[in-house]
Amino acid sequence: MQPNAVRVLLAAVMVLLAGCGGGVGGDATTATEPATDATDVTTTAGGGSADQSGDAAAERSAVTFNGTWDQRYRTGQYYRYDIESPSIDGTATYEWEVVSATDDEVTVRTKLVTPNATSEQTVTAPPDEVYGELAGSPSGSVATLGFDSPYYSGVDGETLSVGDSWESSGPNGTVSFEVEALSTYAGLECAEFVVRTNGSVFWESCVTPESPLPGYVAFYEEEGDETPAFEMELVEYRSGN
Repeated sequence: MQPNAVRVLLAAVMVLLAGCGGGVGGDATTATEPATDATDVTTTAGGGSADQSGDAAAERSAVTFNGTWDQRYRTGQYYRYDIESPSIDGTATYEWEVVSATDDEVTVRTKLVTPNATSEQTVTAPPDEVYGELAGSPSGSVATLGFDSPYYSGVDGETLSVGDSWESSGPNGTVSFEVEALSTYAGLECAEFVVRTNGSVFWESCVTPESPLPGYVAFYEEEGDETPAFEMELVEYRSGN
């Protein structure tokens, strides 16, 4: 998915969140308030954070992916995100719950609540086909934008130490990655990295091999924008069995 393709999907999701997407089932529902135990604590290299304890935790400044992105789903995994966008009046919420999971099949329940509507969907599929089964639905659009970006492949095999950076070149210019901090969202510790296209921030995420979904995602609509056009922040999390 190239930056232009992502921007097309981003525009579609922003229309959806604004309540103009059509086909969204359910009654109008007020967005859920953030969980009170949600945290967003940044750890710089060699530093500590308010919700960590012990010297080992304070000294940690890297996340190791050991050569692969973790796509393992576990029964009872639960994620709830707050979604912010200039296109919506207020906050939307997104839930992702793993109802059951084996090596061969997973059942996932999703729920998207905007200021204007609610959409829920449950799918059962092989783990690597879940996003495809969700495709075409409001919750599937959010999942594709937030969780199924090809930029995640850019961290495979990397040890994500604070300050690490690397880049690649393609038909749309130079794409660079930089690990800026370790952060914690709702108890999930992850490495925050930024993707830039031609020097401008395009995408941000906070990832960990301990979870198939990130702690944070943000997209920028145009090169040079300082405010994300779309961002999802994890406010409630359970790791599952």
